[in-house]
Amino acid sequence: MAERDVEALRTARENFVRKRRIMAEQMAPPGAAASHFAPSFVDLQAAIEAIDRAILDEEGLPHGYGANGADLTDSGSEDGSNVEHVDFDPA
Repeated sequence: MAERDVEALRTARENFVRKRRIMAEQMAPPGAAASHFAPSFVDLQAAIEAIDRAILDEEGLPHGYGANGADLTDSGSEDGSNVEHVDFDPA
């Protein structure tokens, strides 16, 4: 199970790296609107770094960790979500 999870994270990372490289090519030419791309580039890099941390975390988990947990894909709710409504607006 953990191997499958790590592989999914690695695939996601590869996709983000591919997008980062494409964006870098668009930012490189003289006169390119690099400042236009900068926020998205930073977001991509942050996602890659978060995935790197998640991979390290997954690799450090003991064998079978979370295997006996509830199946989160079938929550029984109409929209398929297991998340209860949370109001983050304190007002």
